Amino acid sequence: MPTRPCSFRFLSCLLASALLALTLAPSAAARDAPGDLLSAAPYRAPWVPSRAAQAYKLHYRTPDHRGQLAEGTGLLYLPAGAAPAGGWPVVSWAHGTQGIADRCAPSVSGPTHAERDGRFLDVFLAQGYAVAAADYQGLGSPGNHAYLHVRTAARNAIDMVKASRQYLGTATLSPRWVSVGYSQGGAAALTAGHLAASHGGPSLQYRGSFTAGTPTAVELTALVMNPGNRTANPGAPNAYHAYLLDGLLQVAPQIDRVLSDAGRARVAVAREQCLSELTATLDGADTGSMFTAPLTSVPGIWAVLYDYLGVPRRGFSQPLMLAHGSEDRDVPYLTTLLYAAGLAVRGEPVAFRRYPVDHRGTLDAAAADGLAFVRARLEDGHFDEATETAGLEQLLDDVR
Repeated sequence: MPTRPCSFRFLSCLLASALLALTLAPSAAARDAPGDLLSAAPYRAPWVPSRAAQAYKLHYRTPDHRGQLAEGTGLLYLPAGAAPAGGWPVVSWAHGTQGIADRCAPSVSGPTHAERDGRFLDVFLAQGYAVAAADYQGLGSPGNHAYLHVRTAARNAIDMVKASRQYLGTATLSPRWVSVGYSQGGAAALTAGHLAASHGGPSLQYRGSFTAGTPTAVELTALVMNPGNRTANPGAPNAYHAYLLDGLLQVAPQIDRVLSDAGRARVAVAREQCLSELTATLDGADTGSMFTAPLTSVPGIWAVLYDYLGVPRRGFSQPLMLAHGSEDRDVPYLTTLLYAAGLAVRGEPVAFRRYPVDHRGTLDAAAADGLAFVRARLEDGHFDEATETAGLEQLLDDVR
């Protein structure tokens, strides 16, 4: 039956329109909330972990480094079999450095060290945990990836868990989750745990964080970013520096005034090359040639660095375990040990594990401890803070 135009029944139409707007408002708002699913599809690639019975690529809403709601991507891996009652618990996986170009995203070209990362994730899939692996916003999605901007990557990881549950349903994925990360992702996973309550909301139940090779004092890198530092470096640190400068330029463009032409050219190359390529390209280069004046001479730079890179130092609601290789030259072992010790002194629920390996070897070395920690947290195991703190004190004695 045809309806009359609103001009004939103005008040009735106005009331009906208002009621319709009220009815639609929650769903409209939901489409623009962090963690809202935009699309999902089955995913196949040679780097999918062998224990993943199903894999999906998700597009979802998540903040960028300016706090604006943007689009992120990620991969969701499911274990074999039917979901248990209450759903599979979730491991939120935060990956290590890949690069900053879209093609470097794990969902586009795979992990930098696909076999190693696959082995590590298989440990959790074999135990019956789903794995939600965010790419990080701007990496394989619209916008620019702000490398090592810890709060952004942390929120991306949390929102990936929310989008995964929205896609599969709460009967398939449990609200219980932990954050697990390596290298760049270690700082993200640590910060995700700190933001879990405020950003994750009441629909998720955060249980703890396990991180490996975690950078906790990257802001100190500014001390070596000066024209007098002409020591030749291995390629990896040079790549990290170039990626970091690209991110810092996004939040503090004034940094450009202390970059040399060579420094700008190096950042331009970093925007195109993924980690393995850039490591080879920059092997043997020095840091100093990138600068005409020390980075520390930029007014307000320390505030920028701490805001951009700073990991939380108090206020964790759930247990943490930090794993690190004593031979790590990419992320100095001592800085993370001292960070963990500082947490312990402030009464935070932290454990620390040391392994006689370098940065790349940490994931394999830490896998068993990581699984034990995650099982305890997701299956209501006990965390003995007194024992863990005593172990940390012993490590500090060894350093002394």
